[in-house]
Amino acid sequence: MPSVSPRGLRSIPVLLVLGLALAGAQLDAAAPIADKHVKRRVELMATQKAAITTLADMMAGRTSFNASKAKAARRTLVKTTGDIRKRFKKPRMDPNSHANPLIWQQWDDFETRAETAKDAAKQLNAYTLNGLLRTVPSMVQACLSCHETYRNAPNDFITH
Repeated sequence: MPSVSPRGLRSIPVLLVLGLALAGAQLDAAAPIADKHVKRRVELMATQKAAITTLADMMAGRTSFNASKAKAARRTLVKTTGDIRKRFKKPRMDPNSHANPLIWQQWDDFETRAETAKDAAKQLNAYTLNGLLRTVPSMVQACLSCHETYRNAPNDFITH
């Protein structure tokens, strides 16, 4: 079996996290959201994105591994993934939300994916860099799996 350098191992999860960051990039730049419930949903997703970015930066070596910060990011992800179903329970829409109405048509599947994300967050090992390298990809995959189905792509090209 070919050996893989620690640096090579870091690139795999970093690519996954980069994909998630790109998928959520529009959250920060979106126009104001009128519906307070939708705004809370978007804030929830932005909080999750920030926590994952903290972990990704450590994994990629952009910042030094810090167990306290990694554990705080893990706690944030456990809490916020546990709130996903509550924040999406009612089918509220806003022109600046990227939630696909399919969420409420396929609620059982959405709930299952939210539970998968919560389980992945609980499984995060924030004690060591190697722990992050092993466990963050499952968290990112849970996020991407849901976003691929239930998040509308933002319209980046507006002519008016």
